[in-house]
Amino acid sequence: MLADFVEVQTTDGMTLGGAYFAPSDVESGSTVEAVCFFHGDGGHFYRPLYLELGQRLAEQGVAFLAANRRGHDIVSAGARGGPPKGYAFESVDESRMDYAAWLELLRERGHRRIAIGGHSGGAVRSVYAQAKEKFQDVVAVLPVSPGEYDHEGLKQLHPDDFFRVYHNATHEIAEGRPHTFFTPGMPWGSTWSASAFVDCFNEDNRYSVTARVEEVETPVMFIFGSEECDGPQVLPACGAAMRSVRAAEFPHVRVEVIDGANHGYQDRDVELFETILGWLKTI
Repeated sequence: MLADFVEVQTTDGMTLGGAYFAPSDVESGSTVEAVCFFHGDGGHFYRPLYLELGQRLAEQGVAFLAANRRGHDIVSAGARGGPPKGYAFESVDESRMDYAAWLELLRERGHRRIAIGGHSGGAVRSVYAQAKEKFQDVVAVLPVSPGEYDHEGLKQLHPDDFFRVYHNATHEIAEGRPHTFFTPGMPWGSTWSASAFVDCFNEDNRYSVTARVEEVETPVMFIFGSEECDGPQVLPACGAAMRSVRAAEFPHVRVEVIDGANHGYQDRDVELFETILGWLKTI
């Protein structure tokens, strides 16, 4: 597996790392030259799933950038002299600066037709960032297994817990303690500061993939695993996202469900690659 380890700096001083897979000199069958792909919440760019996906796509003539967002790991270093970052302190809105920095690197390497995407929370950020920024060189968006950040929907999915945690988080903010940690076990297992939890799941649904994808002007393909949507490894927020986006029937949006796949695509990584490559060839 050959990749260049690369770094960028965002406009607000965050240093982010990633792995760039240069494309092989073969005809890809797609007009997409490169994919910029963000990891899931609390994760990092070097997860094997992302590196293997990068290797396979590069072998087929599509460059791939497995990239850290500032929400890598739960707590990590922020900008020099600034507060800590990592997922516990990350705002989805900041993903616009993270993608912008990585897109500049891809432009420097000669790529002009780029897809942005991500897995899990990275998928949510790809939809949101393109909806808000409409990056000029981005011609497709590839969200893999996002959750639906819908406030009322999450109250219904987790009736005994969500309202309590959200209320406690807003109280901590009001009392001047926005960095109080919460590990509520839902909507998935992670740790949030009070401010990050309220930002993610705000009552205004600012990061709802169904609401934001309507604002995206490029082709979009959502991919989900059947097991995360309705099965023994279900993640209710992912199932809600799949059903909501599919029901919306937006003309520029395609929804694929990989049979037998869980949220991490364990033993279904080849099917994930084939689904992505097949779609890229339609663009």
